[in-house]
Amino acid sequence: MDNKTSRYLKYAIGEIILVVIGILIALQLNNLNDDRKNIAEEIIILNNLKDNLQSALDQSKDQIFTENGNVARLKGVLGWSEDGSRINLDTISDITFSKALWNIGQGRPILNTYTNLKNSNKIGLIRNQEITEKFTLLERSLEELKGMLDDRLIVHQTRIDDIAENDINFVRFLKLELKEIDISQEPINDYDALLKLQRIRNLMAIKLRMTMDVLEDREALHKEITDLKNLIEKELNRLN
Repeated sequence: MDNKTSRYLKYAIGEIILVVIGILIALQLNNLNDDRKNIAEEIIILNNLKDNLQSALDQSKDQIFTENGNVARLKGVLGWSEDGSRINLDTISDITFSKALWNIGQGRPILNTYTNLKNSNKIGLIRNQEITEKFTLLERSLEELKGMLDDRLIVHQTRIDDIAENDINFVRFLKLELKEIDISQEPINDYDALLKLQRIRNLMAIKLRMTMDVLEDREALHKEITDLKNLIEKELNRLN
């Protein structure tokens, strides 16, 4: 009887061990399967982020180009050429002055994919902490750029636009868009005299200073986006 009981106990223990081993193997296989699914989803997410960053770089490049044009025109109406040498203010045309006075870039690179991932709580699928940290820093940089753009816009609306209302014949600028109108009776803008007034020069110089600051910020942001895109490409190569 004792021998039978001992054999039954050994058999039962063996069965229990086999069941436990089977459960552990099943759990391990399930975890491996979940890991594969998570990695596959992470790769999709990283590819989407990479594409979004490339789109943001394209937008950033256009915005930097616009700011460079604004800086060049503002320098021109203040009497400086691209190399810093003096130029005659009497050569300034309506189109040149109107763009220097009126143009102001407010756009920012858009990161919809990252925003959507955050809102859906899927950002945690990215295991590379350096990537998520750089996205956090990039968000902060975008907010700082927005602050600078808003400040420039406020100054423009409260001070710079005053020139269009009180110091020039703005009607002549309509010809630039409405080719068919006759402005032969409209007084000509004397930009040579206008841009020798210290108040006007100061306002245009303020706009130039703020535009140069925005341009510097845009270029730094462009580098941040480029570095982050390169980091994601490196991570994708590792995962693939």
